[in-house]
Amino acid sequence: MIGRIEKFGTLEGFADSDLVEMLKVAKELLEPLPCLLEIVAPVIIFGDIHGQLADLMQFTKEVGRLPDFQYLFLGDYVDRATKSLEVIVWLFCMKILYPKKVHLLRGNHEIRRVNAVYGFKEEMLRKRNIHLWKIFNDVFSELPLCASINRKILCMHGGISTKIESWLTLAEMSKPRAHGECEQNLPVDLMWSDPNRKEDKCSFNVHRGISSVFGKTAIEDLCQALDIDLIIRAHEVKENGHEFDFDNRLLTVFSAPYYAGNYSNSGSVVTISRSLKLQIVSLKPTKGHDTLKLEKQTRMDFEKSFQPMSDDPKKITCQYNFPENRTQLSPYLGTHSMFAHETKNCQKTDEIPSKPPISSSSVEEYTALGMIRQTMKGYGLEISLKDEVMSLESIRQKLGMLIKEKKPVQDHVKTPSPDAPPPPPSPPIPRSPPNSSESA
Repeated sequence: MIGRIEKFGTLEGFADSDLVEMLKVAKELLEPLPCLLEIVAPVIIFGDIHGQLADLMQFTKEVGRLPDFQYLFLGDYVDRATKSLEVIVWLFCMKILYPKKVHLLRGNHEIRRVNAVYGFKEEMLRKRNIHLWKIFNDVFSELPLCASINRKILCMHGGISTKIESWLTLAEMSKPRAHGECEQNLPVDLMWSDPNRKEDKCSFNVHRGISSVFGKTAIEDLCQALDIDLIIRAHEVKENGHEFDFDNRLLTVFSAPYYAGNYSNSGSVVTISRSLKLQIVSLKPTKGHDTLKLEKQTRMDFEKSFQPMSDDPKKITCQYNFPENRTQLSPYLGTHSMFAHETKNCQKTDEIPSKPPISSSSVEEYTALGMIRQTMKGYGLEISLKDEVMSLESIRQKLGMLIKEKKPVQDHVKTPSPDAPPPPPSPPIPRSPPNSSESA
């Protein structure tokens, strides 16, 4: 699976049963782990991935590959981008191969209620099935929530909580396996909380609609209570891929550059040496913000032109070029068939109609005049608007559709003028041969 994902970026060729077997082994590895992981440096810390497989692969090339290095992921592996399935399978497979080198924490997008809305469920329905999506979420519930590095650095996905009193508080915490447990007490803060950069106080997290925000004083109190130097978290997109706050006591790291195709942010990972020295490695988008914004606007305009509104349909122009030798065309193609596509919103270009068009409005479609026009459509006749004020018989007469009936002989015949030329002689009536059917 790892080889297929890294080489082709897909899991095509592997059956659902293969994924189920892999998830079973991953769950057996994660289930006995506590909520607090104890990690010894050196280690490389990744922030949010969000299904951006290519960026994850690029980071591994920049900072070093397993098993020569130790990885710690801070959560949010799925949703937003299009390769969530491949990302999480690659991570679980690496965890199975190198269980002591790969450490996975749980983010707020590894909650069923969240990834059912932001893309992972839809991707699983498109690529696999709903049953596998449920199994993935069962494995997510076994992920730890926080990690310590040499007991000097505390890591989690969201942020801190005022409920943390000591290391024992984190060590004795139980995993939130049920849905309701993910939205209360200490776990909800570790997965959801944010720093309050405007004022130094803890309050409800209005931006998220869940959990809380914490200020500088709360960070200093926790660092003193746990005797730590730094807190590393993810959960927020940053323009440079990372950001230090509160006198360098809090570090936010985000590892998804050009996040969701809507931001021009860089992505970063943090390498921590054996002596706890930090080095930040960043990946920048290959295009600037203005270029990305222009491409997005162009893409939106393109989609609008191919999804015309019924009130104001867009005119899509198609190139109309036939070969000079019309006999090369398939006999199943008409003379005016198009090679590409022809819809009600397409108009042909470079085409000279052989006959003038016949116009008929929708109002007269079911009237007598409209039926006549439909009947004569394609015969190269153009009907004048003056016909609409004429009688129906005169219209038919003009179109040659009226059969002239014999008129009765009148009692008086007009005497021709003496100056008028004589009428031409009538042609002789042919006689049928004697052996014809009529004589018989």
